[in-house]
Amino acid sequence: MPRAGRAALIALPLFFLGLFFYYPLAGLVMRGLTGPAGVSLSQLTRIFSDGYLRHVLLFTVEQALLSTLASVILGFFLAYLLTAYDFPGKRLLRSLLIVPFALPAITVALGFILVFGNSGILNRWLMTLFHVQSPPLPILYSLQGILLAHAFYNAPIVARFVAAAWERIAPDYEESARALGAPRWRVFSDITLPMLMPALISGATIVFIYCFLSFPIVLTLGGARFSTIEVEIYRRAIIQIDSNGAAALATVELLIALLFTMSYLRAERYYARHLRLTTHRPTRPLFTGLSSLARPSHWLIYAFLALSALLFIGPIAAVVVDSFTRTWQNQTIFTLDWYRAILQPSYSALIASSPLQSVGNSLSFAGVTMGLALTLGTILSVALARRRFAGRGWIETLAMAPIAISGVAWGLALLWAFVRPPLALSGTWGAIVIAHTALAIPFVIRAIRPELERLEVHLVEAARSLGASRARATRDIVLPLIRGGLLNAAVFAFAISIAETSATIMLAQPGLLTMPVAVYYLLASRQFGAASAMSVLLIAVITLSFVLVDRLGERTLRGGKV
Repeated sequence: MPRAGRAALIALPLFFLGLFFYYPLAGLVMRGLTGPAGVSLSQLTRIFSDGYLRHVLLFTVEQALLSTLASVILGFFLAYLLTAYDFPGKRLLRSLLIVPFALPAITVALGFILVFGNSGILNRWLMTLFHVQSPPLPILYSLQGILLAHAFYNAPIVARFVAAAWERIAPDYEESARALGAPRWRVFSDITLPMLMPALISGATIVFIYCFLSFPIVLTLGGARFSTIEVEIYRRAIIQIDSNGAAALATVELLIALLFTMSYLRAERYYARHLRLTTHRPTRPLFTGLSSLARPSHWLIYAFLALSALLFIGPIAAVVVDSFTRTWQNQTIFTLDWYRAILQPSYSALIASSPLQSVGNSLSFAGVTMGLALTLGTILSVALARRRFAGRGWIETLAMAPIAISGVAWGLALLWAFVRPPLALSGTWGAIVIAHTALAIPFVIRAIRPELERLEVHLVEAARSLGASRARATRDIVLPLIRGGLLNAAVFAFAISIAETSATIMLAQPGLLTMPVAVYYLLASRQFGAASAMSVLLIAVITLSFVLVDRLGERTLRGGKV
């Protein structure tokens, strides 16, 4: 392809991001800098001078730091178990690490209400066991509830980062130190931990960003006492109709998130440069017979596995059970009423839409988002992985920036940017697809770019020298070699779209509601059974979609049959 053609191709995703991401974002920032006397910093300085807003800002940072600490502790121990031991259920535990990418946060919040709420399964059991009248563990509507839910949602991210690094560290350093007489704790502190620090910092930084920008979990589990910047933006924009105040808060939030995003990208690049890889890291069996159960050194591990099962499986299992049960005459009975309610095609006043239509909307938005994000992200991945040019670092930063924007702020930015012709997109399906696509592009790049960087260029050059066209070489050589990255990118894009809640709440009009937003409205109206049924349907749709995307991708890239 001529150089002009390549430049035009790269310009396509940059044009999309410029028009549909940076233009709305610039409008949001300008609105945040606009006061009664025009453009000034008065709106921003008011945030730091107002006692309530200062408290909201400090609490947002506090809960993000504590949530990150809890996620790091839990995730690090999970990573240790996965890399050091073989045990029954290890494959299941690895599968649970996909939770953050497969479940909407509102579904997680619902599960925690059902298990840890004042009338939840755990408190009811404890009240019966100890014969008390009040809940022994009032976790709901407290900081502890927020931290628990964030740890559930984000500990798997830390575990994935750390386990991937741990499994690839060559064991000869540790073996040499042990052979020289160093105790295990010294080997870990002086050798293993420093080699894991880049991955640990990367995981902790991305978790801090997610907790700092968290919306559905804090809104649902925090109650009126615990408000973060994200929740306050929503209240000011939707309830108080204070658009300038909401924009100013969003600007401060964006600056803090961008700072941590840049730190994350730097830590990730350092990790990629300095990690020494190995193809195999030996593990040892955790359970070697009944005698192993009596070892005090294993008791902590067994207790941790039991706690992990309660924390990771309990909320989801509670949602499934709740969707099939109801209380009648003080007895819990099996029912399908909740599924009949959400599968009706008629209008429901509770969600201002048809429940069945929300399923179709979610699938439609996710399908279009997957196609757009995969196309635009692949073009950027090729440019960043295969070319060295002036401004390459800036393009990478611009492409990854959507990670740093909150869903609520992003939804408001789009809502305010395109209210007039020629791009009157507010309130349309196009605005929702644009919002989802911009959020998915960074994850598509992260999935495809490493595959392209590992691609052996001489194979393509050999095919070209034998007369194959660029299109033929791409189809027959490049695509099969990066197939795994493309399929992962497709799954990530689909999952991000179908699970996105915050921006969609801001953008969706009646008739355009998605499944996670329907769950939120049902939960807000205290229809727990219907919310659970919709959540189970959402989990089933995500699981089935992952399988179909994988198989259809294999068919497209291999030219075979499903």
